[in-house]
Amino acid sequence: MNQLTVGQRKMIYAGTAVVLLIPIILLGAPASKSGGGTPAWLAQSREKNDLGEASLGDVDPTSATMNLVLLGMRGVAASVLWSKADEYKDKKNFSQLEQTVESIILLQPHFKSVWRYQAWNLAYNVSNECDAVADRFYWVKRGAKFLQRGVARNRLVPELYFDMGTFVGNKLGNADEKQTYRKFFRVDPDEARWKGGPDEEINPKGEDNYLVARDWYERANKVLENKGVEQHTMDLALFLAYPYRSLMSYAQVMQKDGVQADLDSMTPEQVKTAYMEWAKTVRGAWDQAYDEWTNIYGRRKFASAGFGTLLLENDESGLKELAEIAKEENVTYEQKKEWQDRYRKLTSYPYWKLHCDIEKRETMTQARYHLAEGRRLYREVQDFDAARANLEQGLGELAQVVREYQVNAETNLVVSDEEEIIEEALKAIIIWRQVMELLGQPIPENYPLKELWVIPELQGQRDELQLRFQQWNGTL
Repeated sequence: MNQLTVGQRKMIYAGTAVVLLIPIILLGAPASKSGGGTPAWLAQSREKNDLGEASLGDVDPTSATMNLVLLGMRGVAASVLWSKADEYKDKKNFSQLEQTVESIILLQPHFKSVWRYQAWNLAYNVSNECDAVADRFYWVKRGAKFLQRGVARNRLVPELYFDMGTFVGNKLGNADEKQTYRKFFRVDPDEARWKGGPDEEINPKGEDNYLVARDWYERANKVLENKGVEQHTMDLALFLAYPYRSLMSYAQVMQKDGVQADLDSMTPEQVKTAYMEWAKTVRGAWDQAYDEWTNIYGRRKFASAGFGTLLLENDESGLKELAEIAKEENVTYEQKKEWQDRYRKLTSYPYWKLHCDIEKRETMTQARYHLAEGRRLYREVQDFDAARANLEQGLGELAQVVREYQVNAETNLVVSDEEEIIEEALKAIIIWRQVMELLGQPIPENYPLKELWVIPELQGQRDELQLRFQQWNGTL
């Protein structure tokens, strides 16, 4: 080599460089859409294993450019911007906050906290600065749409799908303005743009918010199943339960909303028809919730945090499958059963199975109709004779449901576990007793569900409900 001239050495270096470039080009070339051309081994491997930028979600070319410009200073720049974002948040300078977070997104498009942070700010902090409910709802939607952008950019992050479900379900369903928010979710207040329908960017099918939340939770679960990724929000068994719990929330809220019609302008027969249609819809939702909770979620195998593979349903078929899992994993059935019991308690599996089983019964549907109609006839119509008849029939039907869950002389599953149903029964008895007083009739020695009324442990709850009844009745 030392005997070579300078020109010869340069030619050798250039030739070596060209030779080395060939495998680099072959390995690093972008994948061909047509399938021809260079092998593009690295690109194909990244695509196969979901490791490329495009595999993660929608690509923003400006973010890639920003990374190239900053090179090794991206982390420093992001830290400065995060500090600025906190400062703007404290000063309630939400316009500057939004711009700053947009800059952070360019630097950290796959950092899920960025998307959660700004979505929360828009939906909770900025919306609270508005007086009109419609204006607050506008900013809630901005938060939801921002989070949707995060999902699109990070399609392999199940936590962001889950966050969308929680956002649509809880923010709209649990806010102080929840009744208005849920209405706006189906009939957007921006009539000029959405023509009396929903904002199709967040609710394309015009469904109830809990059903949309359920869809997002299901998408989160599918990412876990189909992409082989992990989530770090909560125990897997709890995470997987949310689509089914959201369906229960849908049934519950329909139940609480009652009949959405002007009953006072209807004939008694029309009123009954309206109530029965409402009750049938509610019962159908509970029936579906029971089926999915027990036959899909309950039989779903999942990796436990402490003891291998488990499932939650413990009927004959479920226990047989649990025994097979124990044999395959070379552990005792007793060990598997102990961990199954722990997870059933963790997920409240038995409670929700019981609750759905109660609510999907035809007798429970009839009870809810008669109790609701009795309340309406008492307060709105002041037809006390009809109110009494409906309340007594509803209490009788509810008593029949309670009797069906009597385990032994000391234990009744409804009395021990169903606080909401017990509260509804006590409320109905309070109204019925008031009706009896207005009619000048004595309380009989025996009446439906008297056994609940005289339970000493419920004395405090009865006193509180009596007070709430007086406030509702306008007699306090």
